[in-house]
Amino acid sequence: MTAKPVNPRKVVFSPEWVFRWRPLGSPVVPKLIALAVVGIAFVLLVTSVRIRVVLPEKMSPRRASLIYLGNDPQSRSLAMRAWEGGPFPSRFEPADWEGLAELEQQVMEAARYQPPPYVPAIKDLPEENLVQPLVLAPLGEAFFPDRKASGIRPPDVSGLQLAPVLYPLSAIGAKALPAELPAFVGPVDGVMAAAPWRFLVSVNADGGVTACVSLEKGGEAAADALEAWLHQIRFKPQPGGPDRWIALGIGFTNQPVNGTDAR
Repeated sequence: MTAKPVNPRKVVFSPEWVFRWRPLGSPVVPKLIALAVVGIAFVLLVTSVRIRVVLPEKMSPRRASLIYLGNDPQSRSLAMRAWEGGPFPSRFEPADWEGLAELEQQVMEAARYQPPPYVPAIKDLPEENLVQPLVLAPLGEAFFPDRKASGIRPPDVSGLQLAPVLYPLSAIGAKALPAELPAFVGPVDGVMAAAPWRFLVSVNADGGVTACVSLEKGGEAAADALEAWLHQIRFKPQPGGPDRWIALGIGFTNQPVNGTDAR
């Protein structure tokens, strides 16, 4: 058989014909060179770098000082300095103080102290009789001992008269009372001055009294006169404020004839 000639125009190329897909054989020389360099560097490091591990030597002191503390003051002072200089200083305990027993003894002796009994000094009395004989009044006759008038002159009350004064009861203080009071017109007798007088007073914003209500029994003879007198009093004004109710008491005291004092 004879092969048919191949027409070059009809030849079809495949990709595997153009490229060589099989890997080439890797060279051994570069690997040997790299291994030689690493081996030489390792040998140099091992031979040049040396690590010495030195364990610390335990030094035990061969000398020491020992102090024996006794009961003398110097030993107690050293013990106290060592104790207070440590991390846990002590505190003062009264029971450990040497003078505590002596102090307790002194306190107990002072508490048990008893003063000596009082013995009055005796003196001789004079022989004369200082007691005067008792003088009795005759039967059926009044007898009064002689008395000398004292040199104290009675006060002059001609320039004084009983006048009413105010004292606060409720909703008002002593400082809020008026500084001046009007004169009271009318007589003041003992019955009127001894009776208690209490009034409920309505005061407007201008300080004037608009109404009075007696807090006593009512119907007293002098109640109208006192209410008329209260209507004449002017209290401290409170502009713009509402009418307020206050409770006042009226007492009587001796005042000069020419005027009265609110307090």
